[in-house]
Amino acid sequence: MTRPGQQKESRSLRLYARLLGLYSPAFLQQHREEMLQNFADLEDAAPSKAQLWLLIGKDLTMSLVSQFFASQLGSYVIAVLVVWMLIFVIGYFTHGSTTGYPALHAFAGVLLGMPFMYIATRLYGAPQVSLSVIGVLVACVALFTIGYLRYSGTPGHPALQVLGGFLLGMLSMSIATYVYGMPGSSPHA
Repeated sequence: MTRPGQQKESRSLRLYARLLGLYSPAFLQQHREEMLQNFADLEDAAPSKAQLWLLIGKDLTMSLVSQFFASQLGSYVIAVLVVWMLIFVIGYFTHGSTTGYPALHAFAGVLLGMPFMYIATRLYGAPQVSLSVIGVLVACVALFTIGYLRYSGTPGHPALQVLGGFLLGMLSMSIATYVYGMPGSSPHA
């Protein structure tokens, strides 16, 4: 059995150690070393990097999703998604896919914006402190502004609505992580 600290760390091990930051600090305090050791052993035994990362990706996804939805923040996300789905379904059945109803197109943007903000906040810290998260928000606002100026002749253009929904999703997740805290940590308010 190899130990991650005894030999030169591989790029895969460094990446996996970085991805472990998606777990709650309380969980990592208890299991981080064991998880790194297990990864190093799996890496040594794996026939290929692709098979290793498929296994790790599946494991990370399953454990993080179950951990996330068991938290208060996960309950908030479920509530937001249910409300957006209701708005989408009611809007679609009453108006079809006609232009002029931004909720129908903004739904896709919200679905993308919320996980992007969650992952950025989890990896880089709270938005108030991290320049990386602020940079992501500034880039998205810049893209929205460019899109608005590009399609100003057609204010109901779906690209603007999706990008606006993306920003709404990021904003709602930012507020939720501030109010409820990240899973496994204490909330601010």
